[in-house]
Amino acid sequence: MGKIIKGLVKFTVAAAAVGGVCYAFRDKIKETEVYKNNNVDEKIDKVKATLKEKMPKVFDKEKDIVEENEIFVEDCAEDGERGYVEIDTEAAKEDEASEDAEPAEA
Repeated sequence: MGKIIKGLVKFTVAAAAVGGVCYAFRDKIKETEVYKNNNVDEKIDKVKATLKEKMPKVFDKEKDIVEENEIFVEDCAEDGERGYVEIDTEAAKEDEASEDAEPAEA
């Protein structure tokens, strides 16, 4: 397992280095004949358009996420204030202790 992780780290570092060099020299790369002859800009635009079409549009359909009859707690509260219930832990402990102290009837 250690070899896999080391290999993955080496690959990631190498890919980052290549990406950094390409980014630094991007203007010179765009001027090369290979770049121009292979219509790289058109291919990149085509890939971007395809990704946009196939990616799920989560934020565009926000209305469909919430059902019409769904009720939220905020909707039920008056004036936007929530009601809270206080739990008295000492009273609960005393009740348990008194139940344990009473003898069970047979």
